Amino acid sequence: MRAPIDFEFVLRSIVGTASPLLGVVTSMQEQIEWHLRVASLVVGLLVGLLSMVAMIRKLRRR
Repeated sequence: MRAPIDFEFVLRSIVGTASPLLGVVTSMQEQIEWHLRVASLVVGLLVGLLSMVAMIRKLRRR
């Protein structure tokens, strides 16, 4: 028979793992925000470029 799950141990391990991660994310917040902004700009440019290519192909078919 399996031993019952120790919920206090599980909760402590989750909190013990999440706390340092939260500290790192908080200290690097500015850099993370900058990377997210650049990534969203790149995705927006790619979507615009692909839309333009699709429109050019559609016009050439006519």
